[in-house]
Amino acid sequence: MQRLKNTCKLIILLAFCNTVQAQETDYRAPQGTNNWFIELGGPALFYSLNYEKYLYRSYDEQYTWAAHVGLGYNPINFDILNTVYLERNLLMAPFSTSLLKGSGKEKLEIGAGFTLFSKEVNRNEVLPHALIGFRVMESNRVCFRVNYMPFWQNGAVTHWLGISLGKNFSFK
Repeated sequence: MQRLKNTCKLIILLAFCNTVQAQETDYRAPQGTNNWFIELGGPALFYSLNYEKYLYRSYDEQYTWAAHVGLGYNPINFDILNTVYLERNLLMAPFSTSLLKGSGKEKLEIGAGFTLFSKEVNRNEVLPHALIGFRVMESNRVCFRVNYMPFWQNGAVTHWLGISLGKNFSFK
């Protein structure tokens, strides 16, 4: 019982901690408002090439609102864990928006969106998804993301992951 009380105290203490000091204090956030990244898994289920635009960033960079759009192509028939079947020659276009929280290089990402799957002009399917993840933006502008994104298809929820690697840039 004492162990449970100590564990609860630790969880409450961690929940109220707002600032964690890291050893690296000379981190400078990249000033670019655009990202491109390659994502394996994710809302396109197989892979996708993506563009992300920061729509709003708070002055202290504690909050950032971003929108993503991507494109993927499936050249083969692909069965994923006997849960998801992707047809050959399927075009996948994920669209999502998310809120990034954190002022350092590590940020929590929470959002939602949908993916358009298209085989022909008149054969389309739209799958909504949620997005909960973690991202690291290094000072050299390299971006790494790991996301959990459940999606809904035919009334059932499928749990899915995405891993991304990309680069931050700015149009000047």
